Amino acid sequence: MSSNIYLNVSKTLSHSRANGPGVRAVIWVQGCTIDCDGCYSLGTHPHRKVNLVPPSELANWVCSIEGIEGITLSGGEPFEQAGAVVELLHTLKTVRPNLTIFLFTGYEMDVLEKSDKGEVQALLSMADMLSSGPFVAELFDSDLLWRGSSNQRLIYCSNAYSQNDEPKWTGISPVEEVKMNATGFEYTGFKGKSGVIYNHLKSMKMAE
Repeated sequence: MSSNIYLNVSKTLSHSRANGPGVRAVIWVQGCTIDCDGCYSLGTHPHRKVNLVPPSELANWVCSIEGIEGITLSGGEPFEQAGAVVELLHTLKTVRPNLTIFLFTGYEMDVLEKSDKGEVQALLSMADMLSSGPFVAELFDSDLLWRGSSNQRLIYCSNAYSQNDEPKWTGISPVEEVKMNATGFEYTGFKGKSGVIYNHLKSMKMAE
């Protein structure tokens, strides 16, 4: 693996129940050219330098986290930094092979499968599960599991999970989640700007 590759990272979260099966470490990458209208994560769209991190450093961070079932890559668009993500996952799997891989992507599955880029195919082959497809504001549905709009699909890429697990996940995965950290808090979830917690946090910030 190359030692001169970096992953442009928007933010990270060590423990989350809102971004895939079980408790997961989450990495949001920076940069997405799909640029879906109405996307909640507009700040992650520009391909500008935020935090350039060696994949091995991120892998070491994930390996140090206890009590997680896997890692989730979101964004931004993970497949637009596929080479760096593949290096991260290769290093991670060497140390903790049982961790599962969940990817959020704005690309449809058939587009990814037809890609002639080796790093895209390598990343696709490593995924256990995808939430796939562009966000369409007119199809927004806050009741969907790990999706923002009804055109998006959950894709099972390995035998780690199956569609039969979805009723269980729906019952335990929060649609809004807030985690405290040393400098404040991190909000994540699928309610977007319609979320009760989101709007409460926004009103508190405006009142400061």
